[in-house]
Amino acid sequence: MKIDATDAVAALSELVDAGFTHDFRIQNGKLVDVSAGLAVNPAEVTVRMKLRFETEPGSGDASNIYALEIADTGVKGFLVDALDLEGDGAPQDLVKSLKTAEPDTRSEMTEDEDYRYGVRKVRKSEFNADPGRYVLRLGFPDFPECPFGQGFTMLGFDTARQEYVWLVTKIIGDERLQRVPFQGENSEA
Repeated sequence: MKIDATDAVAALSELVDAGFTHDFRIQNGKLVDVSAGLAVNPAEVTVRMKLRFETEPGSGDASNIYALEIADTGVKGFLVDALDLEGDGAPQDLVKSLKTAEPDTRSEMTEDEDYRYGVRKVRKSEFNADPGRYVLRLGFPDFPECPFGQGFTMLGFDTARQEYVWLVTKIIGDERLQRVPFQGENSEA
């Protein structure tokens, strides 16, 4: 299988056209086929392709897309890891499969490098200037539309400008970044 796309959104479209139609996600430490509403045994998963799209070479900000196939059933789909947290919370046998797959790394330079997936991109230097200004919102219902067709599960938020932002991967792992889960209509930040 060959994917010609130069960005993550186009790659997903090509994968769907190639029959990888199921949406897989990591939920509560399990691999779930969201399309079918079923948990998947990671031991039955074969990684057919791993694509890595870097926004800037060497920046550490990338999206990983895995083309997966389930043994016995032949179900094919994709797992998007847009935060580059490979295996975070995932079953360890799945993590091993994902890490051993050789990535096809591509540069995903956009026309406007200050935006990613429709929201302003915040680089590490900007975060370092005022780390308390940014939070990582988890599960908020007002997230902007995700270009992958899924929906964001978490997204950065600039508390000074009161807007959603794309935090580069190096910020997501920074211990100074406060994580704010949605707790109903009265959630802060």
